[in-house]
Amino acid sequence: MAEDGAKDKLAKGEKTDLMAFNTPDNAIKALASARTSLRFLTPGTTWLPKSPGEQFEIKASLMLEKTPVAALRFNAEDGTILPKGMRATNEGKPEVQEMVQSLLSEIIKELDVLDGVEFRQSDLCWSVPLAYRNRIVAHMKVSGDGVDVLPYKKTAE
Repeated sequence: MAEDGAKDKLAKGEKTDLMAFNTPDNAIKALASARTSLRFLTPGTTWLPKSPGEQFEIKASLMLEKTPVAALRFNAEDGTILPKGMRATNEGKPEVQEMVQSLLSEIIKELDVLDGVEFRQSDLCWSVPLAYRNRIVAHMKVSGDGVDVLPYKKTAE
C-alpha cells in the first residue's frame, strides 16, 4: 500500500505527500467503508484495564473478521456505556463484566457512523466516530485511501 511507504518516510523524518490522502473522495470512501463494516462487527472480549486511572471501567472490543477494530468503555458499577471523554468514578461490581459481554451484540446493532471524519497524520488514516444513542463512544480507523478498516492496536495488545 502507498500508506506503508509513506509511514516509512515519516518514521525516517522524510517528507511525503500527505495531501494525496486529504481528499473529499477519500473521506467519503472512509465513511462508506466504516458503514459497510458495521453490519459485520461482532462482540469481542471484555476485560478490566490494569491501569490505576481506569480501575472503574470495563472495556470491550469490537471485532471485524476476528480482528479488533474498536473498543468501548463501560462503567464497572452499572454497565452503562461511557461516551468518549467520560471516565467512571465508582468501584465496579463483579457481575457487571458478564452483563456487559451479554449486551454487546445489542449495542453493536445500535451503533451509527457519524457524517464526518478526522485525518490522523501520525497513523496516515481516517478516524471515523461511532455513536450509540447520540453519544460518540468509539472511533474506527480507516486507511488513508478510505478503503480498509484498520486494526485497533491497543485492543489487539
